[in-house]
Amino acid sequence: MKLNYYHKLISVLALHLLITLSNAQCNVDSLVKSGQYLTAYEYLLSIDKQNKKPDCVLAKCDLALNYYYNSHYHRNFAFVNLREGEKLEILRTKAYGLETPYKLVIDSVLLQLKNEFPSSYKIDKLLGDYYNRVYYDFGDRWGEKAEVLLEKSNSYYLQAFENGVFDYYSLYSLGYYQSIMENYFQAQQWFLKSLDLNSNEPLTNYSLAVTYLFDGIPQSGIPYSIKAYELYKDSLKKADAARICGILYTKTDNPEKAHEYFVNANELWPGYRPNQLYLLSSFLLLNKDAEAGDLSMELLLQDPYSPELPDEFIELYMKNEKSEVLISVFYEVIDEMVTDFEGRGNMYFHLGKLLYKNGNKNKAKRIIKKSRKEFMEVFENDHQVFGVIDQMLIRM
Repeated sequence: MKLNYYHKLISVLALHLLITLSNAQCNVDSLVKSGQYLTAYEYLLSIDKQNKKPDCVLAKCDLALNYYYNSHYHRNFAFVNLREGEKLEILRTKAYGLETPYKLVIDSVLLQLKNEFPSSYKIDKLLGDYYNRVYYDFGDRWGEKAEVLLEKSNSYYLQAFENGVFDYYSLYSLGYYQSIMENYFQAQQWFLKSLDLNSNEPLTNYSLAVTYLFDGIPQSGIPYSIKAYELYKDSLKKADAARICGILYTKTDNPEKAHEYFVNANELWPGYRPNQLYLLSSFLLLNKDAEAGDLSMELLLQDPYSPELPDEFIELYMKNEKSEVLISVFYEVIDEMVTDFEGRGNMYFHLGKLLYKNGNKNKAKRIIKKSRKEFMEVFENDHQVFGVIDQMLIRM
């Protein structure tokens, strides 16, 4: 009888604890839903100040990671209760110091909890979340090398997955890890699993498309790059997705479709050099020489002293057997820069390089000497540019 009494008592206590924790989770969920993050954290502290109850610890860590107002290296956290119309993301940008800071060394707390409850793989999942967040937010500045943080995150996510605990983001992160290891097939499998849980996540679609590009399977990547492009709202991310669409279509010998996306990318992110160069490449590939020339002239006039940009143009135009178009562009740019001696010198120098690469050595030498005269108007005789010109003339 006594044994039965103790069994009943233990059962009643266990049931009471279960009901208490269930009610606590409902209260926290309700507070989080209404934006009362500070109240939610204080409520969890009130029922588990010593971090002894697994569900409360996990709830505190989840709240700290996802709903903090400000933090100090994700070891001390401040929370806030939102007022009507306020958004946490906007408040964070204005947060300067920790208000009502609470110390929560998440990894230490979770590792201690894991020792006590080794079969709770929710803890592994949350450890993966934590190291993943620290990796993105701080990298090497946190106290461990970024690659160590990423390795830890991957290891905990994998352990959790193998025991049935995962979400779309942990699966994405497992794919991201394999992609940076250049294990593209494995990355694709994780990304596809992630999309099974959330097919409308633009980052996963984008990342999957990129792995197909690097893996030499561009046709497989096109649907995912298009979906990422359609899903992204931010103009810069949308431009990135458009550029990947264009590259994939180029790789599948569809230059017209590629051109459409390169135009979109350039419009979404004006002035971004990679997008401009891909657009220029598509102009040349489609024999739109006038458009290519106009864009090239515009870019050279915007950046007349760059040594890299003319070199990129030379490589691009020669690859497409359009050297004569670029030669005309160089002359037009020189005519525009009547009093800009440094800019004219730069254009003459690269025009000479182009002529030399095309086999017109005598004319190339004369043009290079012209570049020297232009530079002499603005630089002293010991300027390094004259050493570069002399080396070029010697090679000719």
